[in-house]
Amino acid sequence: MTSPTYATYLRLDELLALQVPLTPREQRDLSDSERLFIVVHQASETLLSQVLVDLRHLDAGPCGPACRAHRTDRAVRLIGALEGQLTLLRRTLRREDFLAFRDRFGTASGLQSEQFRELFALTARLTGNPDGDRSGALDAAVRRWRATHLDLVAHMLGDEPGTGATSGRRFLASRLENPPDAVPAATPHAAPPDTTPPDAAPDTTPHAAPPRPAPSAPATAPAARLGHVVVLGGSVAGLLTAHVLADHADRVTILERDRIEDHPAPRPGVPQSRHTHILLASGIDALTRLLPGLAPELAAAGAPRLAVPGDVGVWQGGQWISRRNPSAPILSPTRPVLEHHIRRLVLAHPAIGLRPGTEATGLLGRPGHITGVTLRERGTGDPAPRELAADLVVDATGRASRTPQWLAALGGTPPAEEVLETGRAYASCLFDGDAPPRGLRGFYIVPEATAPLGAIVMPVEDGRWTVTLSGPRDLAPPNDPEAFVEFAHRLPHPAPHTWLSTAHPAGRPVGYRHTANRRRRYDRLGRDHGGLLVVGDAACALNPVYGQGLSVAALTALALSRALAAPRTPTAHTLQRAVLRAAAPAWDVATGADSPMPGATGNAVRTGPTARLLTRYLDRVRAHVPGDPVVCTANRDVLFLLAPPRTLLTSPRVLRRTLLGTPVPTPHDLPTP
Repeated sequence: MTSPTYATYLRLDELLALQVPLTPREQRDLSDSERLFIVVHQASETLLSQVLVDLRHLDAGPCGPACRAHRTDRAVRLIGALEGQLTLLRRTLRREDFLAFRDRFGTASGLQSEQFRELFALTARLTGNPDGDRSGALDAAVRRWRATHLDLVAHMLGDEPGTGATSGRRFLASRLENPPDAVPAATPHAAPPDTTPPDAAPDTTPHAAPPRPAPSAPATAPAARLGHVVVLGGSVAGLLTAHVLADHADRVTILERDRIEDHPAPRPGVPQSRHTHILLASGIDALTRLLPGLAPELAAAGAPRLAVPGDVGVWQGGQWISRRNPSAPILSPTRPVLEHHIRRLVLAHPAIGLRPGTEATGLLGRPGHITGVTLRERGTGDPAPRELAADLVVDATGRASRTPQWLAALGGTPPAEEVLETGRAYASCLFDGDAPPRGLRGFYIVPEATAPLGAIVMPVEDGRWTVTLSGPRDLAPPNDPEAFVEFAHRLPHPAPHTWLSTAHPAGRPVGYRHTANRRRRYDRLGRDHGGLLVVGDAACALNPVYGQGLSVAALTALALSRALAAPRTPTAHTLQRAVLRAAAPAWDVATGADSPMPGATGNAVRTGPTARLLTRYLDRVRAHVPGDPVVCTANRDVLFLLAPPRTLLTSPRVLRRTLLGTPVPTPHDLPTP
């Protein structure tokens, strides 16, 4: 038997002969654009065939828990890749070219695809099956994919009509919101019959308007929807929450007090937007599941991707952590770039609308039953408040949230608060400069009780560097560029100051002092409280120096998505508990690190014999982190919110190495790769 070559194994000659544009070759530019259109959709059908392999296996039933988790995760990731292809098409196919060749394929449409209809039928059955899509991740992935379809249609067609005399974008929106009443049953290995007329979809893409399947469970009353949702604040937490709720609401209105630019720019309502921001590995994974097209957009915008400590010199406990045990990648985009791209993807959903320059001034309703908000238009000269009714109000206004006062004004009880304040202050500044030595791409000087000064140096877009210096309440970093650089000389290792001395500030440092850990226990207001959900920093604000905020916002949105995937629409109390649980690991990490800090105050400070014993144990863990790859990985997974903090106490390997082993010292000089 002759061994196959790469080309014969993949049957490349046949595969590459299948791209046949209908545009004459003489019109080279247009023909090449149509070829791109064909290539992307042929690739989509190929990927989809693999998705169906896994879903058919799940639907047939011979699959245990590990098998279900593996195949569901693979299918979700492949669907994310399919969504990424639509995003790629939007970014690389010129609209004018599409409008020039679209008439060549007549009434061809995505609703003619057997594979797509089978996907929707299988998704509906697996979502309704307790042994199928338990997490709701598959259904959520398909819904995000549909939203991306609509985004592409809106971009390519606008208000142009579709093929077959359909109304284009408006027709697709109606199909997504009002799918057929039933989905024909399908055998595990056969596509359902085609009951959709071939001219039923707009023609931006052969799979642009697949029908949303109805649940495959026995005919019952449809699950209740959330109705009109009003989100207060267009922050990252607000945008992601709106995105998740939109698939379960009739419409979502985001009220944002700031005017929104059509390009990345800091906003007055986000005072921390000029500071260093990090997306941990857990946050990247959550955002990829929520918005699969985001990661490619951030990469195209120049957001750096790096490993810690593989690419970053991390100083902790008087030592450099070995770089031979790198983490899963993190991202270090500037906040305006990240928020801009999240906003663009979220607002593509047909059910979501944004009202910039609009500020909420109070809540409507009565204690335990919120029915809307009062609002005012900023900058109009009209101070008169107006009312906006809502079935659910979401507070995503951050640390400055006034919901506790608004609840009190209605005669209700504000939530109990847990607070831990260290008085830590920090300042950030952009720099132009060369990369640090030894292949490093940044520094992280971890603040500790015995060495309370900290520093974060990270690359951002356009070849620049963002630098954040922090200190206790009586040693705040200055806002003068020269004094800022000189302040770095006080750090426990001279490397960041040495690098800063060769770089050039691209502006003045900006200070920030709101670093208290504050958790408002809205989950304890009672099960009968309805109409209100509080997310983001308005619910659980963390000390920003630990870089968890963005990742917690993404993890919270993912938790809400899972809660909403239940057969019945969850109550506001259930959703609030999901918010608390999602933020709990980060809260434990931040308050655990801040409790031993000098001058820490508040009712969340950990005290007593148990807390002191735990602190001593964690000090031993940190002593082993620099030179022990097992302890380093376990500790990093906790800090990156990939594992709960209790794993440092329950892992036999970590316990054995921490309690019985001797810490391995690392060199004082900059670490090598």
